[in-house]
Amino acid sequence: MVYYWVAYYNDGTKLEQYSSPDYKGKPFTSIDNDKIIKFGIYPFDRDLAERVTKAGTEARSIPFLPIYEINLTGNRRIIYYRDCFIQIEDYHICKECGKEFKVGKDTKWLDSRFPSPICPHCGAHDYFYCEKCDKKYTFEETHMGTCPVCDGYLKYVRITSEQLSREKRWNLYNIGYQQIADNRNIKFILQIDEQGNCTIV
Repeated sequence: MVYYWVAYYNDGTKLEQYSSPDYKGKPFTSIDNDKIIKFGIYPFDRDLAERVTKAGTEARSIPFLPIYEINLTGNRRIIYYRDCFIQIEDYHICKECGKEFKVGKDTKWLDSRFPSPICPHCGAHDYFYCEKCDKKYTFEETHMGTCPVCDGYLKYVRITSEQLSREKRWNLYNIGYQQIADNRNIKFILQIDEQGNCTIV
């Protein structure tokens, strides 16, 4: 999470989503809708992010993110919810240069019986290695998997072909209001991503 909410009441008090002593987080339903006059979402500062994360909710501090606030005048009722997304992401790490890359339509491959993606950073790829001769080969340069110089055993060294996976999570923050005007139910909602970009939905 990169944002947390604060509800402001007509008696000068406020309710913060995360606060001492436990920083566990209050549910949105704990807001008193009869007293609320303003609602906002705010980026975590470093100290609060550390406390919230320690309490069990992963929070990141990105101080330059913009603040978003809604004034709840008249008969406006607050709307707030988060859209949470989870995606499994595949990637490769080159064991030659240590840099990460993804395999896609622009990836160059070693044209071989044992193809491997070519690292876009350093040009490395999988190879066969003869410890006796201390030489590297592609499969086509070998004698059907043996060293072309000493006819010895070759070790297949995976430099780029190993595929790794990780879980990627992100949120969209939806903040707005609902009100009745001219006998019509009107909704106004802003959707904010984790980079602070805002669109009207």
